[in-house]
Amino acid sequence: MLKAGDALLLPKPGQNTAHLWVLLTDSHPQKGDVLIVNLTTQRPHSDTTVILQPGDHRFVDHPTVVNYADARVVKSDLLESYVKLGTYLPQPALDLSVLRRIQDGLLSSAFTPNKIEKYFRAQMI
Repeated sequence: MLKAGDALLLPKPGQNTAHLWVLLTDSHPQKGDVLIVNLTTQRPHSDTTVILQPGDHRFVDHPTVVNYADARVVKSDLLESYVKLGTYLPQPALDLSVLRRIQDGLLSSAFTPNKIEKYFRAQMI
């Protein structure tokens, strides 16, 4: 079962390039959904609330940012089914300290959609 801190390599919808996506919450007990964010290369226009460096995760080999603007709530069973099919590739989980930085950043980023922040706050109670 997937949980907060797990990481998956999957394409963004409409793109062929895979990004690392991180689960920020455990699966909701009744709804069965999770909150995920993707990591992407830092560019001049990037949200720099949280910048990951090599060593923060095996997948990160250059300055990488969390794309809070593209955070999503998705069904955990759908993610798990794609993992079983081999469509989404599991990666090593994030260290707890890195996960916490990303979770804290979600609450402080000006780019986090309001509905995502509201969902996250409700999950973390």
